[in-house]
Amino acid sequence: MAQINLLKQTNNSGAGGGLKESSVKIFVRLFVVVFLALVIYYGWLFFQSKSIDGKISSVQTQISGQTQQALSLTGRGELLTRQQQLQNLNTLVAAHVYWSQIFKPLADATLNNASYSSFQVGTGNDLILSATVPGLTDLDRYMQVFNLPQFNQNFSDIRISGFTIVRGKNSSSVKFNVQMQYNPNLIQYHNPNTNGD
Repeated sequence: MAQINLLKQTNNSGAGGGLKESSVKIFVRLFVVVFLALVIYYGWLFFQSKSIDGKISSVQTQISGQTQQALSLTGRGELLTRQQQLQNLNTLVAAHVYWSQIFKPLADATLNNASYSSFQVGTGNDLILSATVPGLTDLDRYMQVFNLPQFNQNFSDIRISGFTIVRGKNSSSVKFNVQMQYNPNLIQYHNPNTNGD
């Protein structure tokens, strides 16, 4: 009689095959869930884009209507003419040179007993002044003004020349020429309606 060994009759494909089949089923289910989520997401994006397109179309229709309404206003041509004239005026004012604005910083940095007899503008940003002070000590004090920071922010490269002592009946004075570079921002137009300097 033949002996039957029951211990070795285990099916290798039974246990391993069940694990493979269950992992395939999990993978398929996961793939289906991800696929459905993507379909739902892209469907939601499609409907959202349609909704946004509808809103954009509505706003464009409103803009078109308001544009037509603005174009049909009476006096529109007159308004455009005045607007163009104001723009031209602003351009002219902005390009205008304001020499009067240079006098205040110059006066702030000048001795009270100094006087000027001529004011000339040279090439570039050169400024040439003919000044008079009562004496040599006043001339020394006048030249010390050039070291002040408030003077140096507006004027630079100062040169003094042509000293002349003028004697009168009762007093004498010293006349001289001052040549300096001025800050070009001093003579430019500053709109008072804008913030800043």
